[in-house]
Amino acid sequence: MDRFLPRLGVILAAAVLTSCQANPGPPPVVDEDDRSATPTNSSITTPPPEAAPKEDALPKRSTVAIGVDPLRGGLNPHLVANNSELVNQIAELVLPSAFHGDQMDTDVLESAEEIDAPGSIAMRVRYTIAAPAQWSDGTPISGSDFNYLWSQITRTPGAKNVSGYRAISAVRTSGNGRVVTVDFDHRVEDWHKLFAHLLPSHVLEDKDFTSALAEGIPASAGRYLVEGMDRGRGIITLNRNDRFWGEDPAHIDVIQLRAVRDTAQAVNMLRSHQIGFADFTPQQTTLENLSLLSNVNTGVVTRQRQLRLEMSAAEGALEEQPQRRALASLLNTDQLARLATGRASELEPGENPFDSNAELAPLRERAGRKPVRIAADPLNPTALAAATTIVDVLQAKAIDAELVTERPTTITSDLLPAGKVDAVVAWDENGSDALSLANYFVCATPTRPAATQSGFCPEESAKTATDILSGKLDSAVAQEQVEHLNKEEVLFVPLLNEVRIHALGKGIVGPGQSIKDWDSGLISAPQWRKDDE
Repeated sequence: MDRFLPRLGVILAAAVLTSCQANPGPPPVVDEDDRSATPTNSSITTPPPEAAPKEDALPKRSTVAIGVDPLRGGLNPHLVANNSELVNQIAELVLPSAFHGDQMDTDVLESAEEIDAPGSIAMRVRYTIAAPAQWSDGTPISGSDFNYLWSQITRTPGAKNVSGYRAISAVRTSGNGRVVTVDFDHRVEDWHKLFAHLLPSHVLEDKDFTSALAEGIPASAGRYLVEGMDRGRGIITLNRNDRFWGEDPAHIDVIQLRAVRDTAQAVNMLRSHQIGFADFTPQQTTLENLSLLSNVNTGVVTRQRQLRLEMSAAEGALEEQPQRRALASLLNTDQLARLATGRASELEPGENPFDSNAELAPLRERAGRKPVRIAADPLNPTALAAATTIVDVLQAKAIDAELVTERPTTITSDLLPAGKVDAVVAWDENGSDALSLANYFVCATPTRPAATQSGFCPEESAKTATDILSGKLDSAVAQEQVEHLNKEEVLFVPLLNEVRIHALGKGIVGPGQSIKDWDSGLISAPQWRKDDE
């Protein structure tokens, strides 16, 4: 078995004009009054000069506010460190994608198709970028943006969705930057899932990929742009992108994303109409509180994101499988889920696949030499609470353990590779598509880090990843392979699945009358209108 630095689950793996038309013309010019003219007939009463229009008589920007979870990290959707519902939804509104699901984005692309490739190339895909497609600073979207995303994902520890990009051998640009030809070392059946949430390479290319979007997104190519972030007040402001060239521009000019830190705040803001919609993490009494508000519809939604304990098999960490199995056997995921979230309602604990009767001696022996170190992001309260509880569980069994609180980027780029932590509690996408499943079999090389299981590389990993990506192994079989790998090698323990609350109050007319119509949350914002329009 090769020892590399592979993938750790999928962890270690933005002003706007009031017109709804793009590029509106300049505002009307109001001529100054000609006060030098005097009537020749003194019997004529001089009319008073026409008053200049008051500022508040001019059209106002339509504005709505919604409640969201607090932003814990940055806005780069390609980093495990920023893996959250809020970041992913902002990315959908602000950043351009080649495809959304199986549908090509015809605002961004004229065409995208697999074409004949020379014998030495396993697969070739050609993208033609739509001529009007541009960033909000006027720079055209180009092949440079495709190349930038590919290169950064494949070289950055802690990047998401590594497997599909690692299959790419070259990204070439022609046709004045509008034609992008992508060559693959081996077939990727779901190639249309690549190049989602492209980033503006012309302003980011000289910046650190892990911190470039820490305080905003400098250019947009979606229907909205990030106008500002006020972390102190907990407000992110999205303005309608007046340079958006495509069909169906957004109706509402300004969307304020206001952080709701608990149920009481969310209820008060909905009751007083400070927000018209909320999408946030529940607490024990959230639904009960919301049920008492008239004219507020609530719903519970689940996401595929999952909180996990990710094991490290790197040198100096939990190198031996019996050590990892012993740790996993001590975890009661029902209890951990309750204590990490502080609730027993609207809760989906993970299922621990490991026997609770495993021998603890290997872990005790290792802890006798060096404490078991469990890492978590201190800004993520759920992950931090889970990690703290796991440390308590170990200590209760006389197993020396320590909590390590550090930024996720430091954990993935420094602590894990060096074997300075033994496990990490973090959110994983938990996807069941081919690209997500292949990530489990992507091993790192000295020049191409992976984002996931640290220090463990499965046998025949390259062949398995290739078979999954090519479709030779369908998703059901690939899922079985991942489950088998985990049961054998003990790489992660699912702690809980993400559950969210949607609450629709007054002020916004959206995708439908039922709360179920709002399942996509903020992503549906381009369809929204104020209910007084």
